[in-house]
Amino acid sequence: MSDAELWAAWRLWIIVATVVVLLAAGLLITILLTARGILAEAIRALNAVETIRKNTQPIWELQTTNHVAEQILQTVEAIEQKGGALVRALEGQAVKRP
Repeated sequence: MSDAELWAAWRLWIIVATVVVLLAAGLLITILLTARGILAEAIRALNAVETIRKNTQPIWELQTTNHVAEQILQTVEAIEQKGGALVRALEGQAVKRP
C-alpha cells in the first residue's frame, strides 16, 4: 500500500468516525432535549395534581361532616321522642282533669 493510498484510507475512516460521532452527539442532544421536555411536563403535571388535591380536600372532610350530622340527627330524634312522650303525658293529665 502506497503512502497516498494509506492517507486516503485514513481520511475515509476519519470521515466515517466523524459522521458516527456527529450522529451520536445529535442523538444524545435529542435525548437530552426530550428528557428536559419530559421533566417540564412532569413538573406541570405535579403542580396540577397538587392543585386538584387542594381543591378536593373538602370532599374528604364530608365524611366527618356526615358523621357529625348523624349524631345531631340521633340527638334530635331522641329529643323528639322524649318531647312527644312529654306531650302525650301532659295531654293525658289534661283529659283527666275535670
